[in-house]
Amino acid sequence: MLHRRTLGSRHERSRWLLCSAFLILLDGCQPAEPDPPLEVYLSRTGSFQSIAPSDEFKVPPVVVDLQLPIPWGTLDTLDLVSLSGCTVQATIGKRNSSLGRYAKPSQRLLLELEYLRLAPHCIDLLRERHLALANVLDAAWRQRQLQLPALIFNATLGSDEYRSLWLNPGVPAAYPPVSHSAAVSALDRINRDVCRWLSGDYQAQNRNFEVSLSEVAGGGAGALLNAFLTHSSVLFAAGPPSERLQSRLTPVKTLETHLASILPLQYRYWMDDRNDRVTAAAPDKFLQPPPSLPQPCGIN
Repeated sequence: MLHRRTLGSRHERSRWLLCSAFLILLDGCQPAEPDPPLEVYLSRTGSFQSIAPSDEFKVPPVVVDLQLPIPWGTLDTLDLVSLSGCTVQATIGKRNSSLGRYAKPSQRLLLELEYLRLAPHCIDLLRERHLALANVLDAAWRQRQLQLPALIFNATLGSDEYRSLWLNPGVPAAYPPVSHSAAVSALDRINRDVCRWLSGDYQAQNRNFEVSLSEVAGGGAGALLNAFLTHSSVLFAAGPPSERLQSRLTPVKTLETHLASILPLQYRYWMDDRNDRVTAAAPDKFLQPPPSLPQPCGIN
């Protein structure tokens, strides 16, 4: 009997040890409380601004909802043989090809800029030997000129690249992040190009423009803006982070001013919401609109 009691005691001790180990492991699996130092500091200084998930800054609408419809016009069925001797012949051939018809917005913009640049010389040559064809080319040139702001919007503010600029932190992006200086330089280069194009200078460096767009896409303005809206007074109190956000937001606002007449409603709603949130979260004069907005680029 003594042997059995001893054996039973051993079994009981083993079960007790196993239960204790299980409880210890179970306790270790519980989620740890979040580290509170930043929140405590912010609440004590009266600087903490919390934003509910439903109130977080939203990225622009998807590109398919923003793209402005732009008809191809009267060059679709043009007899290219009749354009022999004109450099614009190759341009029309490219834009009428299957690749041209399904080109991304930036490529279509560059093709139309090429037409705007090359067509006038061809029109002048044809006026003496083929007036009807010259008139067709001239009508197409004037149509492209009127469509240019919409073409620029589709390739910039309404593009995947500019949408990627405003993606929220944690959202997978198709473009790798770039440095602060690269993003700002790219935004400024595109704005200078846009002003030239809208003013009648249709020269374009195709590769440079595409590189600039890819650098804009990796600019990370969405991460900066979300951080600003969440902890503006402490994390962005007139320091370098606030300047990085300002340096991205200002050229975007400038481009929006240049293209104000053709911005689609969905983009306007998003733009107004973005600006309202920044203004509401900004202390004093921080990130307020500049004293004078840029003048719209002229259209010849």
